[in-house]
Amino acid sequence: MNLRIFDTPQDALAATARTIIQRVNAGARTIALSGGETPKPLYAALGATPIREELAELPITWVVVDERYVPIEHPDSNAGMMQKTLFANGLSPSHRFLRFRTELNDPAATARAFEDEWRTLGITTLDLVLLGMGDDGHTASLFPGTPVLEVEDRIAAEVYVPRLDSWRVTLTKPILRAATLRLVLAPGAKKKPVLEALQSGTDYPIAQVTSGAETWWMIDRGAAPEGAAA
Repeated sequence: MNLRIFDTPQDALAATARTIIQRVNAGARTIALSGGETPKPLYAALGATPIREELAELPITWVVVDERYVPIEHPDSNAGMMQKTLFANGLSPSHRFLRFRTELNDPAATARAFEDEWRTLGITTLDLVLLGMGDDGHTASLFPGTPVLEVEDRIAAEVYVPRLDSWRVTLTKPILRAATLRLVLAPGAKKKPVLEALQSGTDYPIAQVTSGAETWWMIDRGAAPEGAAA
């Protein structure tokens, strides 16, 4: 595992922001972003002066990795959170935003519409994907034991998650695996046992999308497995 260990969660966030900016300046044009609480300060920083103006000079397609099946106005909406942080000062004219259209009120139709828009935008592969990791080893909306883990012929798919009693829509494993670079933002002591299990070979969903593919694990000392070198 390519562990990038920082002193604090804030340092891990700052380093992740720098990496995204560096990758954009080096030619990355399609960037997929995950939701949740952890990356919110990161998105707010990217959407504020002076970084917003720097990124606005280049054509970028921002892609939502996955979505809870709620309206975009709902506080749990990943796309809604990005609108309030990354796009708080508006979507730059040179940028595009591909999200899951939950207003269709049909998870399967939403996944198909996402795939159609992906193709219309001319996306083939992602240059960079920012992922999170749950305490159960899930990433995106790829939860252990769910049938979406077996989907290999789709860009996006709908999935019902029994333990959450809710529908989700998500990018699929092959799309996440095919990205040029994956950044897994996973600071905090709660992530330590998951990272140690991954090092031991546990086949969590996060392992299935990162194994054998270039992945940087952006963590802090609290999340670092025993014996990991900083």
